Amino acid sequence: MLTVQAKTKLSFEFNGYQFNLKPGEKLLFANDVFGLLPANLQTQFEKTYSVLPPFYDGEDLNGKTLFVFMQGAIGDVLCSTVALREIKRRYPKSKLWVSVSGRARIVLENLPYIDKLLPHPAPIKEVVKANYMVKAVEMVNSPHFDNLNMVEWFLWKFKLYFAEDETPDVWVDLNVVEEIKKIFEEIKKVSGKDKILLFHYLASSIHRTLPPKLLKEIEDLISKEFVPVICSLPDEDLTVEVTLDVYGIKAANLSALMKDLRYLIAAVYLSDAVITADTSTLHIAGGLKKPTVFITGPIEGRLRSDTYPTVIPVRPKYTGQTCKSPCGIHAINEPCSEAKVKHQFYSPCIESIPPKVIYFALKDALLACQENYEKPESCPLCSFKGPFSLFEVINQHRIFECPSCGLQFGYPRKSMDYDIAYEQKIDDLLSFGDTAYKNYQQLEKEEDKELKKWKGLPRFNVLLPILEVLPKGKLLDVGCSSGNFMLIAKAKGFEVYGIDASEKAVELAKKYYKLRVAKALTFEELPSDFKGPYKVITAFEVIEHVENPLTFLKEIYELLEEGGATIISCPPYFAFKHLAKSYLKYQWWGNDYPPHHLNRFKPWTLYYGLKLAGFDEVVIFTEPLIPGTVLEGITPKSAEVELDEGQRLFIPSRFTANLVLANLTPLYINARYLGNFQYAIGIKGKSGLNWEKIIQRAINISAVDILWKDDKI
Repeated sequence: MLTVQAKTKLSFEFNGYQFNLKPGEKLLFANDVFGLLPANLQTQFEKTYSVLPPFYDGEDLNGKTLFVFMQGAIGDVLCSTVALREIKRRYPKSKLWVSVSGRARIVLENLPYIDKLLPHPAPIKEVVKANYMVKAVEMVNSPHFDNLNMVEWFLWKFKLYFAEDETPDVWVDLNVVEEIKKIFEEIKKVSGKDKILLFHYLASSIHRTLPPKLLKEIEDLISKEFVPVICSLPDEDLTVEVTLDVYGIKAANLSALMKDLRYLIAAVYLSDAVITADTSTLHIAGGLKKPTVFITGPIEGRLRSDTYPTVIPVRPKYTGQTCKSPCGIHAINEPCSEAKVKHQFYSPCIESIPPKVIYFALKDALLACQENYEKPESCPLCSFKGPFSLFEVINQHRIFECPSCGLQFGYPRKSMDYDIAYEQKIDDLLSFGDTAYKNYQQLEKEEDKELKKWKGLPRFNVLLPILEVLPKGKLLDVGCSSGNFMLIAKAKGFEVYGIDASEKAVELAKKYYKLRVAKALTFEELPSDFKGPYKVITAFEVIEHVENPLTFLKEIYELLEEGGATIISCPPYFAFKHLAKSYLKYQWWGNDYPPHHLNRFKPWTLYYGLKLAGFDEVVIFTEPLIPGTVLEGITPKSAEVELDEGQRLFIPSRFTANLVLANLTPLYINARYLGNFQYAIGIKGKSGLNWEKIIQRAINISAVDILWKDDKI
């Protein structure tokens, strides 16, 4: 912030306000806002000092005045309304003064809980009358702003942390609504459609704007259900109409009617759904609780939309020559570096998003807006009686979370047809993910080569030391696929059996390796010679698929001999990539959602499940954390280093990544819970084994074996 005083009498227009100053009158500026003053006007001010109100730190505000010093971006100010409203809810006898740009003033001027609006820059003579102040300026590129959701950021600045309602207040001018409504009704009549989808493909930065070609492909997908309209503010782009003609986009372009923000708000209010790359439109739609798809490439979607239950963010999974999405760049006035390398205008990361994914996300957003829907009565693992919080809507399924055991589970419960999965005939988000069923069919004809291939994978390599200490005998591999782990267990001296739900997988295991396998979806379907008992039962990436996980664990327990062991694996909720980026909600390119995965296990959830099933000893761990999985959690940044001679050295991101990875060796050989693929070992009875030593040794040796196996001894 910067306090300045006028050297002479001044009269000027700036930032949406008219200022008439006497000599010596003081104004409070944000530093970057002062930099926007014309150079000749800046010289008419001199820096000065004023005692400002203390920063607010959570004190009781009843009977007090709080001054909020804000910048002018429309989206930022919309997000601030959550904290402003919550302050007045908690302290109804307080006074709330806000300094804001003229452009964003319209966002706040009709809200009942704001007592006074001041211009930005703010007159010091008014500022000093307040008891406390909140500084909400110079936000972009600050560490806290870049790593917090925008609504969260304002709540943090106000020392609130949580709000009763975390969607913005959006004032709707009903007179403007009536004006726009006539046009919308005419569009519906002409098109023969009942629903309007608002497109806002322009963004405040070129590198966040959607390519028109993508817009055309989306339009083709939604054309049977929606009539699309484009409503861009007049100062955003003058070439919209030309773009629509070039690409043959049939959307009605109402941009010329968008006289100011009130008209965009009215258009969103009247629309049935929204697809946007623009964050202001996102915050309007989120506040109005409209089904919305937010398409984002350079910025992390959750940092803009995580508090809006009706918004589904779609982000790419893109790694290019110069960057990895999200790059974190907020605003530039030219194409991004990756676009320049590829000699194109629009950001390649956004272009990499399949249009059909955006269509599926729109269906999820519509589902997220349903108020009355079927809710689970009890947890499928611990039997806790609800209510359960809704974690996300993805692939036309709702995922809930149990507050007792931590299980996240899809509901209604219905697993997929795995014969269809093996045939790759899926037509939903799973068709864009990296499901393993295709890989399981790419088999080596020679058993030794196939064995070597799977032993080298971290998820099986970490088990090699563990198999050494388990009692030998009959081993049943549940969900054995085409027999990959059965080959490993067989080589370790076990008498192996396998079952799988897919007919094709069973055929491949028999055809290539003559393994003893059978098709069975449940333990009740086991052939008579598969009934057990077993020394070891393994189930890798199975429990996340089953509709009744506790029943599944209990049935494993019953099939084991006394002293027998089970080894179970599933996707890790707290893998490094999830810890680094929070849990990756709405991750369309993965497959950790229904109908493929019905359950998500936290470490303690998996532990609790085995204990409920009767296992006496339970151990939880993951495969080793290795460089590749570290890179799944970070976006490497380039760096500039100043040398002793005063020269500056630019280090590309791929080299900074290598420096980071090289220094994480202690984590690779010691990380117990950060790797991909989470495991549980359960013992029926007592083993007498030192499991802490066994697991640590397994992770140590596996990490070394995987990372340095090519170093010949």
